[in-house]
Amino acid sequence: MDAARNSEPVLQLKASLHPFTVLKLESLELSAIAWDLEHRLAKAPQLLKNAPVVIELPSQPISLEWSEQLIRLLKDLGFIPVGLRCDQEHHSVAEHLNLPLFNESAKTNKPQAKQAQPAKLVKQAVRSGQQVINPNGDLVIFGNVGQGAEVLASGSIHIYGTLYGRALAGINGDQTASISCQKLASELLAIAGQYQVSDDLASEHWHKACHVQLKDERLIIESV
Repeated sequence: MDAARNSEPVLQLKASLHPFTVLKLESLELSAIAWDLEHRLAKAPQLLKNAPVVIELPSQPISLEWSEQLIRLLKDLGFIPVGLRCDQEHHSVAEHLNLPLFNESAKTNKPQAKQAQPAKLVKQAVRSGQQVINPNGDLVIFGNVGQGAEVLASGSIHIYGTLYGRALAGINGDQTASISCQKLASELLAIAGQYQVSDDLASEHWHKACHVQLKDERLIIESV
């Protein structure tokens, strides 16, 4: 990987108006991307560990197979892909990966009144390695969310079971979104980009029914 170390930058990790970290790719070379991210993780493991990221794709042609390999690479390194930023020609990639779009143009529009969207109901447990997303409303899970599983929604997330995996609500920036579960044992909680990992969760909430909301850019967890 010496060549990757001495070559032009292959990616940037940058802040934006959106609450998630943006991973801007400058190259399609997966080995170089892996080396760069591993190097950054070694320098700042606490900052980047379990970080939700929006992937900004380059304007080059991209195959669906390559996009799947990229997602696997990011997950193997501990990142949490929550959406894409891309040109219209790559919208099919977002659809294939079942990830929402976070394009800059959407932020320049005037705010519009919220329209009620039907909740997505999942009437079974979400097993390890599975990802369930509702990019346009609330998500209701009737069952446990297993370790290594991810549930994401633009609105709130309601889990009628134990949350072992990762729950990310308000993925489009909705700070009024919330997370509720019958038993909290989660790997990660996030609302509108503000997140906590399991090591940060207070012991008094562990294995309790909980409601999580965002106040002053901090997650507030209450036992119910």
